[in-house]
Amino acid sequence: MADSSHGVDGASTLPMSRRQLLTALGAAAMPAAAGCSSSTDASDTTETTTTMQQTTTSQQTDSQAINSRFGYIGTSDESPPVEPDHTISLEIRPRENIPIPEFYFEPSGLAIDVGDTVRFNMATPHHNINAYHPAFGYTQRVPSDVPPYSSPILAAGDYWLYTFETEGVHNIMCAPHELFGMVGSIVVGSATGPGANPVGEAPAPSEQSRPPEFTAGLVLSDPAMAPENIVEQGSVSWSDLAPESKRPLLTPVEEG
Repeated sequence: MADSSHGVDGASTLPMSRRQLLTALGAAAMPAAAGCSSSTDASDTTETTTTMQQTTTSQQTDSQAINSRFGYIGTSDESPPVEPDHTISLEIRPRENIPIPEFYFEPSGLAIDVGDTVRFNMATPHHNINAYHPAFGYTQRVPSDVPPYSSPILAAGDYWLYTFETEGVHNIMCAPHELFGMVGSIVVGSATGPGANPVGEAPAPSEQSRPPEFTAGLVLSDPAMAPENIVEQGSVSWSDLAPESKRPLLTPVEEG
């Protein structure tokens, strides 16, 4: 298993090439008057029932559009199939005097209810949303009975929807920028499950499973990102984290 100290104690940095670096009524029956019937009332009731059935079917179809593994992908000119309950933006911000920018989710921590849909907006390009799941080679930092959910790499202006149906802490990342600290924590209902454990202490199904490392480990270990604090605050902004939790532990090197 990889050494989790890279992400927590900040004692090590790792050089990397610039090429590597750039890379959510039933119908009412109306009693008939004695001795008479109304075809108009019957017709109205039938139309009302049909309309309600169509509406219910449409809502179910829209909800089913968000896959439990792959979510739902939308472009900037496309309306989402359901109205999201929350929005998270995927951002990049330059640092002063440091060639590696900040890669982050805004907010970085979010408390939601079971069944809520989150819209992830690509404010900047080349991001995805990926669960810390053993199927992807990571330690278990999402509830144990959820599938290995992930989006593809998306362009600026795209969005991704995901409905969180399982209670517990969900640690997520942008896979291309994880080691630079682009990770987040979504607490669904309660601060429980493997993701509630400190970094490095979540279950590891195999020796190849690795925990959040480098700046990813620092971010998730910041006190502001503690699941109980996220529940108490409702959301945690990137600006709420300590500067030392955002420092890059990967350093670019010039190619010869």
